[in-house]
Amino acid sequence: MILTDEEKRMLEGEFGEPVQKAMEMLVAIGDIYGAERMIPVKSAHIAGLSLKTHGTAGMEWAEEMARNGAKVKVPTTLNVIGLDRSRDLGLPVDWCANQLRIERAYECMGCYGTSSCVPYYSGFIPRLGEHISWAESSAVVFTNSVLGARDNREGGPSAWASALTGRTPCYGLHLDENRKGDLLFKIEVDLRDIADYGALGSYVGRIVGTKIPVFEGIVNPSLEELVYLGAALASSGAVAMFHVAGVTPEAQSVSDAFGGRPYDTVVITAKEIEEGKEKLTSARERKVDYVAIGCPHCSIGQIREVAELIAGKKVNENVTLWVHTSAAIKGLAGQLGYIRIIEEAGGVVTQDLCTVLGNPEALGVKTLATNSAKMAFYAPGSNGLGVWYGSVRQCIEAAINGYWGPTV
Repeated sequence: MILTDEEKRMLEGEFGEPVQKAMEMLVAIGDIYGAERMIPVKSAHIAGLSLKTHGTAGMEWAEEMARNGAKVKVPTTLNVIGLDRSRDLGLPVDWCANQLRIERAYECMGCYGTSSCVPYYSGFIPRLGEHISWAESSAVVFTNSVLGARDNREGGPSAWASALTGRTPCYGLHLDENRKGDLLFKIEVDLRDIADYGALGSYVGRIVGTKIPVFEGIVNPSLEELVYLGAALASSGAVAMFHVAGVTPEAQSVSDAFGGRPYDTVVITAKEIEEGKEKLTSARERKVDYVAIGCPHCSIGQIREVAELIAGKKVNENVTLWVHTSAAIKGLAGQLGYIRIIEEAGGVVTQDLCTVLGNPEALGVKTLATNSAKMAFYAPGSNGLGVWYGSVRQCIEAAINGYWGPTV
């Protein structure tokens, strides 16, 4: 790679050991992917901060970097962790103590303790064409696709390295030629809610893998629907970018999205949406003891929807209902009265954590109901939970009734 004088000085250790390690990491990544040079980034987002992913060795490494003077060079946000810093959810004491140590270490490096997979809901919004280094698969696919920023599917360590150096290797989705579509999906079914968008993403992700899907026939999607479509694509596949013709900024038309390249077409009907939902359902019995909404973290509109569905009702005494969001959105939801409604009904609005990277299984729950395709995909392996997947209305009904599906 061709490095600038400043980058060479970073690599030689002139700016301290943490920056040297960060630059060594980025140079190695650049060499692997054939990058010719580094480019500046405007921001970073570090994922993998749960104790479930960091472990105690990662925790001690982060603390060592902080002690050695590591400081971020660009605005840097943090992804979800494995606890709620605002309350005791009954999780194991050692788990919580070590999780807080991880969070504090990164905050000592100058990171914003956002603890959310949707920092763009809290004002951290990359602009069209802006180069960034964000980890967390749903954040990566959203920033590339919906915002038009430029980001590769970074991991937590590489995002950390970019945060300390303000650089990333120039390859992959940072280059114009790699941002064109690969396969067209023609939507011939009405997508009614987030669960339908998640099912679509789950179905398509399994087909495309790491390629870029293009969608035709999606009409006037909400921001949240695009978030959940991307999250499903990124979890069931390894998608880092998608186009929606006439919606996303780099695809004013289908032709735009492909840039003149030939492509094949796959038609999506109600059959494929149902198949996507079936693939996300793994529960063996109708009894539900855990309902979780908010993966990626809920927007204020999603919290309002839960409040409206549960107002005046009661969560079943055998069910735990968690609604995941960020501290910033939780603050607004509290001011608007939505948290009071949900918690009077017996639910809990959490901040900072999510089911997948948290430890709800420590509470003894076995069967989850969720409207999140990402959560439904990961929870069986990450948390050992059987999953019912469906609409938020179905999930709230399960929280109230204690089982999935219609009354018998």
